[in-house]
Amino acid sequence: MQYYTRPESISLSQKRRRRSLARGRLTLFMGLFGVAFILLTFGYIAWEQRNRLIQRNEDDIRNAAFFLADHTARLLEVTDLTLKQATTLVQGQNWDQVEASKALWHQINATQEALPYIEDVWLNDPSGRLRLTSAQFPTPVSNLAGRDAFNAHVNADRGLFVGEPILGRVSKAPTFMISRRLQEGGAEFGGIAAVTVSLSYFYDYWSKIRLPKGSRVALLRAPDAAVIAQFPPPADGLSFAPIDKAAFDRALNASSQAGLFSFVSLGQERLGAYRRVGSMPLYLNVSMPEDAYWTPWYVQTRLYGAFALIALLALLALTALASEQFHEQAANAALLERQVALRTSELRTETAALEILNRTGSVLAAELDLDRIIESVVEAGIELTEAQFGAFFCGASQGGKEHYGKFEPAGLRDAFGALNIREICAPAFQEGKTIRLDNIAVEQGHDGTPFPLDVTPDAPLIRSILAVPVVLRTGETHGILVFGHEMAGMFNRRSERLLAGLTAQAAIALENSRLYRNAQSEIEERKQAQTQQSLLIRELHHRVKNTLATVQAVVGATARSALSIDDFYHAFVGRIISLANTHSLLTEAVWQTASLREILEKELRPYNDTKGERVILNGPAVELPSEAAVPIGMAIHELTTNAAKYGALSIPNGKVAVTWEAEPADGGTRLQLVWEERGGPAVSSPKRQGFGSRLLHRVLATQLNAKVEMDFNPTGLRVAIDAVLKQARFPEMGV
Repeated sequence: MQYYTRPESISLSQKRRRRSLARGRLTLFMGLFGVAFILLTFGYIAWEQRNRLIQRNEDDIRNAAFFLADHTARLLEVTDLTLKQATTLVQGQNWDQVEASKALWHQINATQEALPYIEDVWLNDPSGRLRLTSAQFPTPVSNLAGRDAFNAHVNADRGLFVGEPILGRVSKAPTFMISRRLQEGGAEFGGIAAVTVSLSYFYDYWSKIRLPKGSRVALLRAPDAAVIAQFPPPADGLSFAPIDKAAFDRALNASSQAGLFSFVSLGQERLGAYRRVGSMPLYLNVSMPEDAYWTPWYVQTRLYGAFALIALLALLALTALASEQFHEQAANAALLERQVALRTSELRTETAALEILNRTGSVLAAELDLDRIIESVVEAGIELTEAQFGAFFCGASQGGKEHYGKFEPAGLRDAFGALNIREICAPAFQEGKTIRLDNIAVEQGHDGTPFPLDVTPDAPLIRSILAVPVVLRTGETHGILVFGHEMAGMFNRRSERLLAGLTAQAAIALENSRLYRNAQSEIEERKQAQTQQSLLIRELHHRVKNTLATVQAVVGATARSALSIDDFYHAFVGRIISLANTHSLLTEAVWQTASLREILEKELRPYNDTKGERVILNGPAVELPSEAAVPIGMAIHELTTNAAKYGALSIPNGKVAVTWEAEPADGGTRLQLVWEERGGPAVSSPKRQGFGSRLLHRVLATQLNAKVEMDFNPTGLRVAIDAVLKQARFPEMGV
């Protein structure tokens, strides 16, 4: 039997073909694996970016709803106070008196002019007839019966009621009405007080809020989901896009204060964030299309797609060449691997940078604290540039001081502190330019001089520096971000580009922080103004009662001491003028204090000579509190009148000297005042006690607990007053 033996060359050829086929299949499999990897990586990045954009848009509309609801609540509080004031003005008057009162019209007209968002103030009787309006006087013929702002109060008190938007009959501008019930007798309906609010005021304010594209702001009522105001406004001013009441009611059942809900409006699916306006059944709704994220997501995804497409095409091309020319397969495969690795590394690097920027942007969008914003920006900058440390310096308008720094390792802080950063990065601080230095140990400054470096042995030396200004929309440089590293040439143009995007986000966050602080400051100022107004009213009531009691006492005391009607008239008029002068000084200081020297000068100036030697006033500046200014002023008036009639001022050579001292005492200031007369007629003790003596001994002792000593020396009258001036009764006002 013969056996056929296969030649060795055929066996080796088959082995080579099989090996070549196996390698080709392996190459094809690896190529397909690379394609799948690129596509999956691209899909994952695109999906994550979509989720981040959706979350950022939700945070934006939540924040906007919060701020706009708070602003609207403040406006309604002021409106409620205005309506309550109008209600107080018409109490006790019938409607005919109200309609004929031009003084009342001036009051409500002044109120309307003081509030820019209020168009007119209206007062309507129970029949709906207009009785008084700030628009014009005499009142035009008009009737409000039939308006929801009127009908809501007919059967019951609805408190502060916000009516549906209407078109002004005169101005033809869209407005809505806010009303409050007037009551007669017990709980009978007595008409309404109302204001019309201009929708344009809300539109001007709402237009300043930064929102996602396609966003819509709406003020609506909870019971019927009626839209009161909407931005952007419709063409006719009143045809507002409706709110899905069923979806809105479901959201309110879940959370009555604030939340998110999806609804359909005008055939478009939208996502809305709502916030309750104070304690009223009103809500501020900020909504956006469900697909608002699409455009920015598409723009960013194109960038990722470009990298993925380049890598994909390169991989497919190399795979096709491998199937045709196996001899070059090894070299091409190695090249492909290097290219894929390079592209993947670049893609991952860019993805990581974008993730840092997006994460930081989300944090900055929700953060309003200035220090937290700066800390987040510095930490993100260190991640983006791979720097060893970062610091934030304030702008030139804030002194350029270092505000925050992060150093890893901590030993770099001393090395950084030894650098004169303001000199090294002078163009950034002075001109708002980006500065990049690859090695400050060998480079020169902007003016051509080398940087002076104080190097300590075995201490780290900072070589690479990158300084980027944070420029606000106003053009002002808010601060400078400075990053550094021990290695030379650590930063490049990519670092500058990434930090440019980071500083843009930081500028927006800083602007938002400033707007938030301004809003909080405005709210606090309004609260303080309301408190001060209440205290002023209480103090005014107190002052009026005291003044009337003083006048009553002056009338009685003057009548008892007067010998005739003329004597009573002249004495009473002089005392009232003295009281008026003192009150004039108090009024100039808003009822806080009156100057003792000014009271003396007003009383004694008519009796002084041209040289100013007849009346001598000597003492420190003393501000009398309002409780002490009236009795002391009247006492000085009585002493002056007595000296002019019977004492030193009754003859040309007579002189009066008033000296006083003031020193701190328990609960206030101790005042010691001495009145001395010289060169007048001989003085003797009076046979009966007049008004002046009673005022000095009784009123000063009773009201000020003062000690009064009178010396009727023949050479001239001497009066000493010792009193403690108490501290303010209302420290909040200085009164």
